[in-house]
Amino acid sequence: MEAFIQLVCIALIIVSGPVIIFLVSLRQGNL
Repeated sequence: MEAFIQLVCIALIIVSGPVIIFLVSLRQGNL
């Protein structure tokens, strides 16, 4: 069960990385 939680955390980090970069670029008006 603990390994599953670690996999979920890693997946969230991988998915949220590009999303955070996208939101930051939106706030800076780069797009």
